[in-house]
Amino acid sequence: MSTASSSAIAPFLESRSSRQLYHDRTLALLSTLAATSSPQTTSLLTLPNHPTHSSERRSTSTFLLRPPSSEELSVLLDPSLCNCRLVNPNVEIRLMYRVAGNGEGKSMAKWDLSAALKEQVRNNGFGGEWLILGVLLDGPDDATTTTATASSSAASALSNVAGLSNNTLLSECILEPGSSLHDNSEVSRTHVMKHASIVGCGSVTCPRSVVEASRKKCRFDMQRGSMDVEVGPEAGGGRLVRVCVESTLVDVCRDLNMDSGVTLAPLVPQPPTPKNDDVPAIPMNSLAPRSSLLHTPTAAHVALLPHSTIRSAQSVLSALLLPHAAISWGVTASHALLQWDATLTSHSDAHRVFLMERSEVGPHSFTANAIYGPDAHVSGGEVHCTVFGPNANGHHQSLLIGILWPLGRGNVGYGSNVGSNHTGRIPDQETSVGEGTFWGLGSVIKFPVDLTHAPYSIVAAGVQLPPQRITLPFSLITDGPNNMNLLTPGWLLHYSPYTIARSEVKFANRRMAKRHDFYTGWKILRAGVMDMLVDARESLLSAGRRQQQQQQQSGGEGTSGNRAPASAVQVYKTDKAIPGLGANQLTEKGRQIGIKAYTAAIQRYALRGLLHRLVTMAKAQDEVLSAEDVLRHVGLEGVLAVSGHDMETTTSSTSKVNWPVLPWNEEAHTDPEAQWKHQHSLLMKELPSIISSTTNTNNNNNNNISILSTLLQKCVALEQDHAKRVYQSKSRDDARGAKTVPGYADVHVAAEKDSVALAAREEAESVKRDVAVVEEMMGIATGGGGARSRL
Repeated sequence: MSTASSSAIAPFLESRSSRQLYHDRTLALLSTLAATSSPQTTSLLTLPNHPTHSSERRSTSTFLLRPPSSEELSVLLDPSLCNCRLVNPNVEIRLMYRVAGNGEGKSMAKWDLSAALKEQVRNNGFGGEWLILGVLLDGPDDATTTTATASSSAASALSNVAGLSNNTLLSECILEPGSSLHDNSEVSRTHVMKHASIVGCGSVTCPRSVVEASRKKCRFDMQRGSMDVEVGPEAGGGRLVRVCVESTLVDVCRDLNMDSGVTLAPLVPQPPTPKNDDVPAIPMNSLAPRSSLLHTPTAAHVALLPHSTIRSAQSVLSALLLPHAAISWGVTASHALLQWDATLTSHSDAHRVFLMERSEVGPHSFTANAIYGPDAHVSGGEVHCTVFGPNANGHHQSLLIGILWPLGRGNVGYGSNVGSNHTGRIPDQETSVGEGTFWGLGSVIKFPVDLTHAPYSIVAAGVQLPPQRITLPFSLITDGPNNMNLLTPGWLLHYSPYTIARSEVKFANRRMAKRHDFYTGWKILRAGVMDMLVDARESLLSAGRRQQQQQQQSGGEGTSGNRAPASAVQVYKTDKAIPGLGANQLTEKGRQIGIKAYTAAIQRYALRGLLHRLVTMAKAQDEVLSAEDVLRHVGLEGVLAVSGHDMETTTSSTSKVNWPVLPWNEEAHTDPEAQWKHQHSLLMKELPSIISSTTNTNNNNNNNISILSTLLQKCVALEQDHAKRVYQSKSRDDARGAKTVPGYADVHVAAEKDSVALAAREEAESVKRDVAVVEEMMGIATGGGGARSRL
């Protein structure tokens, strides 16, 4: 594994190591307890200090475990002092406290802790076979008890009070010094570490029956932090994903074979299988330092890492929460893995779910067998058997069943029913969704559907989409005549480039899951998407050529392959007419819009690569550059040899049903040279259409330079046209709103002041300035054959 790859997955491996440390701590305390030869044995145990305690001066601390003396036991049971009771008269209580320094264990074993017990323990019932009761001492311990203030909330105050009070039953627990347990009905088989708290709960247990049931249901393994999630078909098959709480979408896509077994991004290795002696004989809940379990009626088989919380949930079974994750406010959850800052909230039901960093489910959501990518959000809807990718959003009442949406970045409108997965025989259908798909209000999707090769397409409000496969990116699908939907390819590129420009900024700003940043920061208009545009454009061009041939065979006049004759049929229906059109219809005007939009995007991408290459070269040079050097550097020597050829015909690669290349598996994702190689390849294919108007075709260096100037001016023209269309797409909304809604213009940012439109205009001006400097550097403007860098 490369250094960069190791660095990328380091936070995930560090998290796994931290979890293992807490597990080993529980195991060490249970082993010490089991090794005790008699109830009167005193034990010394050295444990590593918690990494979250920055104030600790030593890496380890030594603890004493001993039974209470007769005086201490009397204090615990005295109604006027600690007022505790033995629910089981035979329970073996062990006091646990920290040794002040090296060699002091023997003397401190004789310390009378009665005063500390009176301060920290009050009104509890002790049951089960054993109980480790931690006592916090002012001297040895790096913490002291605190007192609730009148201004603090009851829950917050009590969770900061070290000690035990008003617990009906404490049974077979490890309650370390500095832990807080107050006002609970039952806490059993739970390890509560320093500064962790359980307050106001009903039953907090870890019965072996729950552990075994979870293992049987989905192979839930708390120690490994892993379980199985079934996505895709609800029945009649299924796609089983083995997820770990430290998994990434790269790992999930590999497990689902979406990358065809090849990935360039690093994978987080599966955790090793525990050894027999590494498995606790007694299953235990675990609360790491600064974690909290508050006001929850039922919690069983849970593990909370530092600063994670379960607060006012209804019921939580078999759940593992990484730091700062939260399950709160009326949630019912089972078999849940939550990464950093992930949230289940507000009366949601979640079962067999995996939430990656910064993802959120709730309020009022129901989800089962679902994987949520980083920064994904769902509220008010149902999500089942689904991979819901990064930055995908469903903020309204909607339905998603059997959805494979690994690249996310889309939106689910109110009332969207993306879940017609039942054939009347068995609910075994599924849908694969492209990056950036927008499901309009009240849209109804009948399975199966594949949009993976049609990224950033919009299914308009109220559209019913029958089973089909669409491979025309950036499309708009609306209701059409004769009960057949109308598809306009490239609509978003041509009529609403504002959406794409804003989305680039939006995704960058909303990408809060920094641990996943090594693979989630891909561009919208990137190499893989450009390849899809090339394939889609070829489908549209081929339809025009076929139409032309049919017209000629029927005796009509010949026309351009890009435009159908006026007498020809002006509507193309289904993918029988145009591969990738699906079950939709497309007008001749729409075909022309698609060709124009795709061509402009492809050429803009390729020419921006050329400009970047020239600017980079200019910045790195201080000596005179010959025309030959410049052309060789950008791979355009001998360009006139291909400039007169027609646009190269390509064979579409979307006819085969497969997943597109995932962004993190594109070589250009992390390698600028690979990106330029791809841009140069497209540029060479686009040269004929870009320079077809050039009249000077003499094969010499000056004419090659002239063609290079033509390419640069085309780059300027495309960028200015893009900025203009970004502005127009926003200004159309402004004009329509002002004509419709009173006071609209007073409360909306006009296109003239809109940050996205202004950024597009500034980008166009920046390109124009770069081209001017490059042309001057190369002597194009002055007619020179060589140039000196002026950058």
